[in-house]
Formats: sequence, structure tokens, C-alpha cells
Amino acid sequence: MADVKIQTLPTDFRANHYEIELSELDAEHNSFIGSVRIIMSTVNANDMISLNMRDIEIVSAVVELKEGSVSLGMKDHSFDLENDVVSLKFPESISDDEFVLKIDYKGMIQTNMSGFYRSDYTDFVTGENKVMFSTQFEATDARRAFPCFDEPSLKATFDICIIAHEKYTVLANMPLKCTKKLTESDQISYRFHTTPLMSTYLVAWAVGEYDYIESETEKSIYPTIENYNTQDGTSSGCGKLPVKVYTAKGKAQQGKFALDVAKRVIDFFSESFEIPYPLPKLDLLCVETYSHNAMENFSLITFRPSALLYDGNLDEPDAAALQKIAYVVSHEIAHQWFGNLVTMKWWDELWLNEGFATWIGYLAVEKFFPDWDVPSMIMLQSHEVALELDSLKESHPIKVAVRNAKDIDQVFDSISYLKGCSILEMVSGYLGQELFLKGVALYLKRNKFSNATMEDLFNCIGEVADIEVLERCKNWILTIGYPLVTVTESEIGLSLTQNRFLSTGTCKPDEDVTKWWVPLMPLQGDYKVDFSGKTTELPKTQFNHFNANSFGFYRVKYDSDHLFQQQLQNLDKLSSRGKMGLISDVEVTECVKNLLTLISKFTNHQDPNDYYVWSIIFDTLNRMKSLLSSDKAVKKALDNFTLDLIQPSIEKLLEFLDQQKTNSFSKNPDNFLSNQFFELMALGAGTASHPETVAKCREMFESKSYSPVFRNVLLQIILSQPDTTKETLKTILEELNTSTLVYKESLLTALGKIKNAELFDTVLNLLLIIEPMDVQFLATSLGSNYAIRTKLWNFIKTNYVKLHERLAINTVVIDRFLRFSMKDLMGEDVKTDYELFFADKNMEGFDRGVRQTLERIEKNTRYFETNLSLVKEYFKI
Repeated sequence: MADVKIQTLPTDFRANHYEIELSELDAEHNSFIGSVRIIMSTVNANDMISLNMRDIEIVSAVVELKEGSVSLGMKDHSFDLENDVVSLKFPESISDDEFVLKIDYKGMIQTNMSGFYRSDYTDFVTGENKVMFSTQFEATDARRAFPCFDEPSLKATFDICIIAHEKYTVLANMPLKCTKKLTESDQISYRFHTTPLMSTYLVAWAVGEYDYIESETEKSIYPTIENYNTQDGTSSGCGKLPVKVYTAKGKAQQGKFALDVAKRVIDFFSESFEIPYPLPKLDLLCVETYSHNAMENFSLITFRPSALLYDGNLDEPDAAALQKIAYVVSHEIAHQWFGNLVTMKWWDELWLNEGFATWIGYLAVEKFFPDWDVPSMIMLQSHEVALELDSLKESHPIKVAVRNAKDIDQVFDSISYLKGCSILEMVSGYLGQELFLKGVALYLKRNKFSNATMEDLFNCIGEVADIEVLERCKNWILTIGYPLVTVTESEIGLSLTQNRFLSTGTCKPDEDVTKWWVPLMPLQGDYKVDFSGKTTELPKTQFNHFNANSFGFYRVKYDSDHLFQQQLQNLDKLSSRGKMGLISDVEVTECVKNLLTLISKFTNHQDPNDYYVWSIIFDTLNRMKSLLSSDKAVKKALDNFTLDLIQPSIEKLLEFLDQQKTNSFSKNPDNFLSNQFFELMALGAGTASHPETVAKCREMFESKSYSPVFRNVLLQIILSQPDTTKETLKTILEELNTSTLVYKESLLTALGKIKNAELFDTVLNLLLIIEPMDVQFLATSLGSNYAIRTKLWNFIKTNYVKLHERLAINTVVIDRFLRFSMKDLMGEDVKTDYELFFADKNMEGFDRGVRQTLERIEKNTRYFETNLSLVKEYFKI
């Protein structure tokens, strides 16, 4: 990675402890009054103190010197708008070893889901309009709530005091220490215990009218608030850890599933990492307006409603909803160790937080829900997503150059999270999970309440495993992309060659210089191969299949008809995840005819427990339909091909639909995969306009008689029909206006499936109406809808100013909208139009996503030009 000058604060002074007080929270004017006392130490004497600040007006700034109790008032100050740095100048140089910087200020309550912000919502019980206040400081928005040294390596301890109306509950990172009612006032002062050492982005507080449910861990190994040591997260006595779920009034019971997951996961991680959870409580808070899924604030984790609450019947569970909650809760609790206890030194190694939390989060889900086939879940939701993004030239290394705050948000992507997860999973699979976790535990112990690097991690793992890990992994972390391993037959056996894989198919020699350590994991044979050169030779076996279970972050191409036929003839020897990897590899490395031949073999492999295999089959076919359906004959052929695949299960599928219609189908909570399999088959048949499936779904919709769990699939089928009526759309839009926040996401996904061109304008206009935090769900669905693609692109161009004004208040929101909505655009004319359109646009904070979309347009265009004739040839059109 090229050296990049990082824009950080001067190092003349260091903050050791903050005392933060907020008062006069004014919801009408979105303002508050703040005061912060920072206990600081001097590194180099200077008369200038520089720290981060944004959307804050300084009222006064004073330095209190210890010796002689001398106070120095601020003489002047200057502000660097580009880097959010305020420099306070004082009358003389400050040289005391320790002093206090006290700043009184006026702050803004934000409305863009960042910093200290408000969420407006409708009270679940009374129907009144209400407001709650909470924080979202990662990556660089603590500076919007209090002046601070807002860098991850500048850890400190924090005292927080919030003065708020007596109707509110107030939460913060630590347990409440005391309250005091202000004289002749409706205000109460809430003061919290001192935190351990932590980064500013993990500081959190919340103010609102909350209900809660509570439980505690089974293990009694956790610190209590009595005699709590803020330096090492221990206390003189140990006990069970109290865990609570906080929600808006009337919703707390919807947090039962998340609460049960949380208390078990804490015990599991504490044992696995050999470090008990280091704070004396854990709160999970549902925030009504939220841009992400969740945020791992130390001991006060915040969530969007759909990532924490389940409003269905746990005796008739919605598998996808519970899986999301279980995973997100586990991911965020994993962060309490990976990110909070041990933090990356700078944002260029964000993956140490996010890659770890992603992988470890899945590990916890697998531990407590073994019937969910979590390895295949990882393959579908994480591994494949990372492989797709990292096949672009506009991807980036896992450790990526980050200069300043404006670069940081774009690093929160599938590379940091998902490729990071995949590399850890690959190394763990190679070394063995038990040995790998022992190395991780050593890493955490050596660096707790401090900051660490990639070198620290891999050296600890290597020390425990007694193997050189750092050198093996460097190229995976420091260079962009991954290899394609091409397997050919030679006179003595097999010849394997690695080259960088690009999905555009245009890898130039200067782009193909990296030699990755490729841990080959053959399905047959008791050997592992460290493949680090450009080529290697291996002996043949009866079935030559590499990357067994697809733990390796690379593609494999079997470059002879004989080797390809071996794969087709031995599908039953592959695990669910192995089948998924084979389908995915063939999709991107073989001609489309070979892909269709492979998929057709699964007509005879319809095990309902292979839900994830069928998910990737349908995903593959849907991409093919999305990119080739402008040719009506090809679309019809692909729909018929889909129905032929489903035919062996059609009888059971129709029985399943009848049970949904009478609402008599009792789901088996212990067999999620089978339940999901039939929902997937219904969706495949319905979107291919299978007459009986569509008829049964319309009957259910019109009679309003169906299982609540099935409504997501039902509405997607209904809306994907070309003859959907205005009355049907009106009914669904009315439901959108009254639905819960959790259900709204699935409704928006269904609305994006619309195929009736007369209704396109109505659906597209929703992009200008719905809450910014929900736009991504409609955009994702619209982006893969071939029927509306051209109309969508024209709509974005025509309404870009309005869309930018609504969505760019939060760069994560607009970045996701643009990437998701335009991911399937194609055509040379569209590419030119796209480039010209964005040429004069301010893309600060989302420029990488715009460039990635341009490359995807090139990839999609090449796919269409290469495969349309081949598909026609396959189907004899």
C-alpha cells in the first residue's frame, strides 16, 4: 500500500479524561447546551491546543493549570473547516504535566442520523408524535456532540452527565451513578459512572421515553460496578451480567428473542476469548430512525428496529427475520472485544474491527442455531458478496489508505466487513478453528484497552500455531483482488496456475503481478497445499475438486471438459457450501452454456435442507434474467427453465401454498431451512408466472387469508405480475403507510418488483417520499428489475437534485442508494450517459461507489454481448 499522509491532530497534548455535561435539550430548535472538562497531559509545550469540532459554537474556553490554580482564557481561535479542527490559542505556552481544558459550547441536535441526533416516531401505544435522542459517533461524529480528540488511538475515560426532562429515561455507556432533581424544575440530572479507556467514537448516550425487558447471563464471571477498575475492566467481586433491551413504549416484548441471544452470546465470547465481558452491564437500544443495522457503542449498543425487534409469533417464526436479529446482535456483541476492547490504531485497518465481528458473529450464530447451516449462510451473505466486489478494478485492499474523515465512510463496505471475514475464515480453516481462536485470545490479552495492528494479530496467531502467518496473509490484506486458480490436465497430473481475477475480463499484465498464498483444500486426499507461486503441479485423484467447502477466497476454473464433467458427476460428494462455490465459480469463469448445464443437474438434487444451494441457483438465474430479459424470447426461455427446475417439487409447493391460504401451516421452528426452501420455490415459480402459483397467491391476497410469515413472498409474487392492477398497488401502498418499521422494509422490497409499466411512476415517486433510512430497500429491488431499469435511470437523472438533497445528508444513505439502484445498468450509450451525468457532480463521500457502478456497467455490457447468443443457442431459440 502506497504511503499516504494521514491528516491527524498535533500531538503536543493528550486527553486522558473527559467530563461531559449536556443540558437544555431543545427539540423545537434542535439545540443543546454543552460543557466539557478535559484532563490533559503535555507532551510538548505549546500555546495552541488543536482538537476536533463540528456544528458547535464555542462560548468560552479556559485552561486551568494545577500549579497556583492559574486559569488562562482563550485568546483567539481558528477553524479548519476541511478537517473539522479548531485551534485554541492561549496567552502563554502550556507546559504543566497535567492541566484541564474547559470548553462551554452550544451544539446542534442533528436530523441526519449522525452525531447526537433526533428520531421522530409515532408512539406505539397512544399514536402521538414523539421524539427520542441518541448518538451515532462512528466514524468521526463525536466531534458534533462535544469538542474532542476524535481519533481511534486517542483513548480516554469519560464521565457523562445529561440533564433532561423528568419524563425521559437516560442511558449511557456505564450504569447510572446518581440522579438529582433540579430545584423548581421538571429537569433531572443523570450522572453516570466513569467508563474504562475507550475511543471517542464508542461514547454513547440516549434520551427517550423507553420501556425495557431484562435478563442476565448464566455465568457469574463479570465485573460489577462496585469497586470497578476503569484501567483494566475488573472489579473486586464478580457476578452475572445484567442485560436489557430498551425500546419505545409498548415494544419491549418484541425484544425477547434478541435478549435471549445476547445473554448467551456474551457467555460464549467470554469463554472463547478467555476475557470476561469487561463492563458491568449491557444495554441494547432500539432507535426508531437509523441509517445502519446497528452500532457497537461500548455497553450501549444501538439498533434499527428490524435488527433487534421481532413482532411476529415465535411459535410460527419468520426465519429470515430471526436470522438477521441473531446475527446482528452477535456481530455487535463481538465488537465489544474486537473494536472496543482492542481498537485499530487508525481507520485504514477498520477490518480488524469489522472483519472480525462479522466472522465471530457468524460463529456465535452457528453455536446456538446449528440447524441453520451457518457456513452456507456465510457463503451467500458474506463470501459471495465480497468476491463480486473484489473482482472490480475499483475495489480496494482490505487495509486501505484513509487520509481524513471524508475518506472514512467509504471504507465501511463489503471489503472491510466481508472480505475481512473471508480471509479470517480461510486462515482459521487452514490452521484449525481451535488453534486460531487461541491465537486471537492472545492478541486480545496483549492489547486490551489499547490499539493494535494487523502485524499484532497475525504474529499472535503465528506464535500459537508455530507457523509464519503474517507473511502468508500480507498480500491478502495489502493488495487488491484475489486469484483465479486454473486447473488443467498435464502428462504427470494436474497443473495449477494463479492469476488475478477481474470480472470485466480485462486484466492487463501490470494488474496481474501479485502472488497470493493460496491454501488449496482438495476434497480428496489427506494433504494441504501451500500454493504461493504462479504455478504448481499436483497428482490426479479420482475426483479432482479444490477449495472444498469454499473456505478459500479465490475462484477455481476446471479448464477441460473432462474435469468439468467430473464436477457434474460428483455433486452428491459436495457439501451444501461446496455446491454453492462450484455454481458461483462456473457462473463467472465458464461459458453460460456450462452454467445452465450445471444448474439443470440440480433438478435431481432437491433436498429442502439445501435451501442455500437453491438460493444461489435462483440468484444466478435472476441475474441472468435481469441482464438478458430485454430479449423476450430469452426471458420466456429462462422462465420455462426455472419452472422445469422446480417441477420435481411442484406438488409439495402447491400443498404448501394451500396451507398458507388456510393459515393452517404450522412452521417447524427447528427446520428453518425446509421452511425457507418452499418459500424460495414459491417465489421462483411466482415470478416466472406459474399459473397455479399466481392464482393461489392472488386468491390469498384478495381474501386476506394467509400466514403473516408468508406475506413477504406473497406480495413479491403479486407485484411481479405484468397485469398487477392500480387497485392492488393502492392497497399495498396503504399498508405501507400504516405498517411497522420492520415490515416496511419487506414491503419496499416487494414494491421494487413491479412489472406493470403503468404503475412505474407511482412506485418511483416513493423514492422522494419514504424515509431516507428505508430508501436502500426499494433501491435494491428496483435495481435488479429489468422492466423498470431504463425508467429508473431517467428518474434519477431528472430528480437528482431532490434525491441528493434528501439523501446526501448522510453519505452512507446516498452511497447505498446509487450503488444498489444502478448495479444492473448496461450498454455503451448508458455508460457514456452515466459518465457525463456524474462528471460535474459533487460526489464527496460516495465517489468510489459511483466509479464501481461505472465498472459494473462495463461488466454487464460485456455479459450481454458475450452470453445472449450462447443462451439462445442453448435453448435453441
